[in-house]
Amino acid sequence: MFEKSRAGSHVNIGDRFVKADDPSIVWIVADEGSDVTPIPHFQVVQEDRQTRRRTLSEATLLNTDFYRRVE
Repeated sequence: MFEKSRAGSHVNIGDRFVKADDPSIVWIVADEGSDVTPIPHFQVVQEDRQTRRRTLSEATLLNTDFYRRVE
């Protein structure tokens, strides 16, 4: 299910993403997420509404079925 990330791809603080099904909202990687799991997670905030925050796995952010990186 999460095999769609490119080999060598990774997520960095400051990277910007949009949801594949809603490209009107930009999400910015603000911080690393929980270290409780071996799967890397990141905190993302909505670009124009910084109080809106989500925790997403790196695999989810890099899966183009769910999110797409933007410049």
